[in-house]
Amino acid sequence: MDWKSLVVVSSVLVFSFLETIFPFFNLKSSFNQRIYPNLLLGIINVSTNSLTITFILHQIWQQKFWLGFLYWVKSPWLAVTISFLIIDLYMYMWHRLMHSLLLTWQFHQVHHTEISMNTSTAYRFHTVEVILSNIPKLFLIWLLGIKPSYLLFYEITLAIELIFHHSNLALPWKLDKLLSYIIVTPNIHRLHHSQSFPDTQSNYASILTIWDKLFHSYSYPKYPEKIRLGLIEYNNHLNIINLIFLPLIKH
Repeated sequence: MDWKSLVVVSSVLVFSFLETIFPFFNLKSSFNQRIYPNLLLGIINVSTNSLTITFILHQIWQQKFWLGFLYWVKSPWLAVTISFLIIDLYMYMWHRLMHSLLLTWQFHQVHHTEISMNTSTAYRFHTVEVILSNIPKLFLIWLLGIKPSYLLFYEITLAIELIFHHSNLALPWKLDKLLSYIIVTPNIHRLHHSQSFPDTQSNYASILTIWDKLFHSYSYPKYPEKIRLGLIEYNNHLNIINLIFLPLIKH
């Protein structure tokens, strides 16, 4: 098992345990209803990535196709910091784009159909969205010369953070608020998953909340316990077949 897989499995187990012991919302859906479609989507997406994105990355790194300046940066710490910030900024811009265009929203809405947000929601994405999101990222890696170790560091951090801020974990309000000045917290992301459309147009960041602050999309909920999660229109479409094919049919 590679490092990223180990981190993902460990994070899912840890935060699943914590959200069970210290739940923020009293989720009405059963464990199987919450986990089953997300688990299948996660398996499909990981398999798709392994057959496409991982193969392309291997070719880029093996043949040293990159042209970017990061390849020539002598300080590893400087290079990994720049790589981290650039990829995280890209993730912010991509997420904002998914909400801005009808075509991309058709697929991203699958993520927002979750009415019982929990750790497994971190992997509830339409496969088309996953593939599309990786195309510009591959270009950035090639253009900037982002090395495998730099990308791995970001991906491992992202894996932990996604599971953390999608979890149903009840953090003390002051701690959640304090952490939100730096990273995305459960309360921050709960607002983004609200049934209220204006609320979903905020908090696009994946890891660092500085991007939301710089681009004026940061918002901390005054009463997070009153947030109602999930798109009402699709609340009854929770099985795996509907999640995959509804966006294609609607489009």
